[in-house]
Amino acid sequence: MIILYTSPGCGPCVATKRALDRAGLAYEERAGADWPEEVERLARIAGSRQGPLVVAGDQVWSGFRGDLIARLAVV
Repeated sequence: MIILYTSPGCGPCVATKRALDRAGLAYEERAGADWPEEVERLARIAGSRQGPLVVAGDQVWSGFRGDLIARLAVV
């Protein structure tokens, strides 16, 4: 399961959703403002608060990462 924590007007969030859609990968989008404690925890793990914060299995990253999405599509 892939979970995206997004915020309104976030360009990298939109780019990530588009890339996941193109790759045919299912995901759940969550408004980051509704999950402040989880966002803070994930931001510490990812080392950044840039949106989106992405959880894909045991991977956590922030921002648009086309390379990581491509790897998920191959698995």
